[in-house]
Amino acid sequence: MVDVDARRDEVADLVQTRWGDLLTEIGATVVERDDARLPPPPDLMLATGTTGLQAYSLPREVGGEDADALTWGMALEQIGYRCMDSALPLIMNHQVDIARLICESGRADLIERYAMPLAQGRCGAGIAYTEDADAFSFRTILRRQKNDYVLSGYKSYITGGQMSDFFLTYALDETGDMQACLVQRDDPGVTVTPSEPLGMKTAGAASVTFDNVPLPGDRILAASDGLTHAQRFLSNQRLWIACAPLGRAQAVLDQCAAQLSGTLRYGETVAELKNVQASLGRMYVAVESARAMLYRALIRVTQDRTEPVFDPVVSAAKCFAVEQIRFVLERALNVLGGYGFYGNPHLGRYMRDFSGLTLAAGTQDILEVNLGAGVVARASRPSNLVHA
Repeated sequence: MVDVDARRDEVADLVQTRWGDLLTEIGATVVERDDARLPPPPDLMLATGTTGLQAYSLPREVGGEDADALTWGMALEQIGYRCMDSALPLIMNHQVDIARLICESGRADLIERYAMPLAQGRCGAGIAYTEDADAFSFRTILRRQKNDYVLSGYKSYITGGQMSDFFLTYALDETGDMQACLVQRDDPGVTVTPSEPLGMKTAGAASVTFDNVPLPGDRILAASDGLTHAQRFLSNQRLWIACAPLGRAQAVLDQCAAQLSGTLRYGETVAELKNVQASLGRMYVAVESARAMLYRALIRVTQDRTEPVFDPVVSAAKCFAVEQIRFVLERALNVLGGYGFYGNPHLGRYMRDFSGLTLAAGTQDILEVNLGAGVVARASRPSNLVHA
């Protein structure tokens, strides 16, 4: 059995000791950068590499420490707790998993050229998947040209796209199969355009146009069944994207209690009002239950017991945690009243930022449909039938 409480305490101390000052510095300018739609400064993103944060969960061959999924998820939770920039862990999640997929390819040339600089913070990368269309209707096409390729198409939303030096890109080939390839920002025909999303304004999001981009054959990462390759990325992201917001939900709960303990109404502190205590209690339940479900899924990944493309426990954990995180933010606005609406520059931003969690790595509706279909399939097996 894993002692999750002891592990969490160890990881909390580790994150504070090694990266606490850096996380505070990145978060210190988030309000101004959110207004200007600017990602974390390049020097601070470089520092996430030089201090080992970016590589913490990556293999040792690229300078990482090979932290397991539970430890990395807990580290992300602590990053979310300590850094007020919601976008930082999201950007890092994408870059870390791109580096991980390149490492898993076993291609020494690609590992040296792309994964190692990414792990060291010397470059940025984004996942070029989203097209506002289902995967079978992608209009980004990879055409063979002798031993090389030509890429044409458009990707509508890439987290960290503005700061990316290369893109892990998914495109259909001329047979309709999906391939994964690495496209450099400076390749001829690549145009990066900043996006203006509702939330996560500091994530440096962008769209990318590929206009007959010449692509060397050695930059193909997955020559067939790219959809499964992409789903492995998305399956990981379902967990990672909820871990840091969980940490921020804990921080919001703690800050609510502190603020209300210093606010007087009717001769007593607001925190002593029973209805307020009940709200804080419900927020506590939401945080703890989301944490328990995420940790169970993280342990499942650590023990290599997950289904690689669509794992029901991982997907259920994402669905549940997202709903609880949003509940905490909405309840915080209720108990803080006017202070939450106009006296705090962060709560409204968190609400905008985390509204996108319902869409990321598979919308809540799609995940629920897939989970329900799995329930029906398992129930229909002869061994599972229960007769009245």
